[in-house]
Amino acid sequence: MTMRGHDDVPDGVLRERLRHVHWIGGGSGAGKSTAARRLAGRHGMRLYDTDAAMPDHARRLPPDRAPHLGRFAAMDMDERWVTRSPAEMLDTFHWYRGEGFELIVEDLLALPADRPLLAEGFRLLRPWSGRCSPT
Repeated sequence: MTMRGHDDVPDGVLRERLRHVHWIGGGSGAGKSTAARRLAGRHGMRLYDTDAAMPDHARRLPPDRAPHLGRFAAMDMDERWVTRSPAEMLDTFHWYRGEGFELIVEDLLALPADRPLLAEGFRLLRPWSGRCSPT
């Protein structure tokens, strides 16, 4: 798995630059945001909410780098949520396919590393976040 903008950075260097980042990923509605807010507050951690970053990331991603997002954005609400099967929705959902994950990394690298940072959201799936976190 490659991440545009970070392909030339060896995994070890990327992990080192993000060593202060702790990751909470998982399914929607699992309680990640609640747990993350409590943990960050209790331990003085900076919080990065991938859900809150989605609109900005959608604007920053050109169609050639996010073809699934481009197709999704062009659909009306019925096409998105009614006429497609659940399997098709899952198979083509841009964030689940990793589109834009490199922007999460870019955002995290731009934040100060002066204290621990807790990144949370359903977009932090192992195939992508695994390159950035300790094994």
